[in-house]
Amino acid sequence: MRAHLARTDDELVTVAPVLARVPDFAALIAPGVAGDQRFAGIRSSERTGRPLGNPEFIAGLERVLGRPIVRPAPRRKRKAAVEDGPRLL
Repeated sequence: MRAHLARTDDELVTVAPVLARVPDFAALIAPGVAGDQRFAGIRSSERTGRPLGNPEFIAGLERVLGRPIVRPAPRRKRKAAVEDGPRLL
């Protein structure tokens, strides 16, 4: 059974901004394979703790916070010098 989604404002929500962006919000959150694919980015962000958004949005967050929030690119591990290894005798 599908829950009824109100298309009018009430004391908790104002629906116009959401409906302006997603006219059929019920279809957006409906279960199914397509829904799972649509929410993959959100689930990934939940796991990593990193924000989800386009590059401009992320750059704006970094400016507001005054620190980088984008995960840095992977780097090569430092090659261990011979002196860093265990000493046998």
